[in-house]
Amino acid sequence: MTAHPVRFDFVVHFTNGGSLSARDFRLDIPGSEISDHELAAHLIQDMRLLMAGRVEIANKQVIEEPHKRGAIATDGLAQQTIELADEPLSASELLSRDSTHPVRVVARDGESYMVSRLVV
Repeated sequence: MTAHPVRFDFVVHFTNGGSLSARDFRLDIPGSEISDHELAAHLIQDMRLLMAGRVEIANKQVIEEPHKRGAIATDGLAQQTIELADEPLSASELLSRDSTHPVRVVARDGESYMVSRLVV
């Protein structure tokens, strides 16, 4: 099985203050391409970070190499992050952003939420 690790620099800004940063960090991803928003969601889930707000990604490079560990579950990961302090949206506007994937929303008070539609 071939893994697709991505090497990147990041800064995670926490909504309750402070930040976490790394250079040349490596994380396995499910495919050979990933957006910065998806990578931020993978990072937050993989590291089990609470109160994560804005995430800055830089110097992203996908590498192909032999698999070293099991991939994290990707079902239900957010495909987009919206900070309501920067972009005030109504609930219906949030739900219209993406009908197939959850959206990670950082509220004005700093709390982070996942918003998704129920498909019946």
